[in-house]
Amino acid sequence: MRYFLSVIIFIPALLSAASPPHWYTRNKHTIQKIYDLTVFPTNARIISEGASAVPDGLFNINATGRVTPLGEFFGFQDSIEYFFGLAPLPSGVPPNGAFINATLVQFTSGCPEVAASTVYFTVNTINPDNTPGPFITALKQTAFWRFDRHGAVIEYEAWIPSLDRFASAINGVDFYGPESMNGTIQGICGQQAQTCVGNNTVYNGVEDCIATLSAKPFGRLDEAWGDNVVCRSIHVLLTKFRPEVHCAHVGPTGGGKCIDVEYNDVFFNDELLFGSSRKPFNCKNWDW
Repeated sequence: MRYFLSVIIFIPALLSAASPPHWYTRNKHTIQKIYDLTVFPTNARIISEGASAVPDGLFNINATGRVTPLGEFFGFQDSIEYFFGLAPLPSGVPPNGAFINATLVQFTSGCPEVAASTVYFTVNTINPDNTPGPFITALKQTAFWRFDRHGAVIEYEAWIPSLDRFASAINGVDFYGPESMNGTIQGICGQQAQTCVGNNTVYNGVEDCIATLSAKPFGRLDEAWGDNVVCRSIHVLLTKFRPEVHCAHVGPTGGGKCIDVEYNDVFFNDELLFGSSRKPFNCKNWDW
């Protein structure tokens, strides 16, 4: 009887000491690797070189998802532009902040095809020699992920809270103060003048751009979808990747992206976004 009880006690101990399934480790590694690539100076190479600098196996060619409050992204190119193209680069003298690490503070994966995570990005100033300076603030993202049979991300649903407050913290000023808003407009117009040239020209010079954007609502980062300045401040960063696509988004009409949208059309259109009416972030063999 004592031997039988010992076995019963010993079995749970063995189970608790067992290593996680290989797919759990694989999924965690994939998500951590994606976030590591947003850290400076690694992200600078992807912003400079584009898709060719993204390692194989992280995103499926058809990777699609929604990142609230920034937008919906269709396909590999859209996805990598969001994840890596919007990660901050230091600029100015002295250089301002960038991500210096990305820590998975929460992660779970109950089956090979689905995981959930929360990451904290630490933002520090960057010294002239590219070493981290003092801490500024942090940014949080929570996400659901779905993987293909090879372990690459094929669908995602993510949320970034409190972008309004983050923007003020990283810039050291009220992002919605008059001086800052004017500076944002001038920054957008100056940058698009460098990247939106030739067939991708969308304004008749910087002054035309400033006048056009000054007449539009400024918007809020916590609800970036809209025909406003804030939406264009996001898409102007992406003109470095594909000016033939994103310059129109920065232009006067918003190019189908920076336009006013209906709440029900963008937050609940899962069937359009994910291609079917199924629940993409449920384990396929589990009936909820």
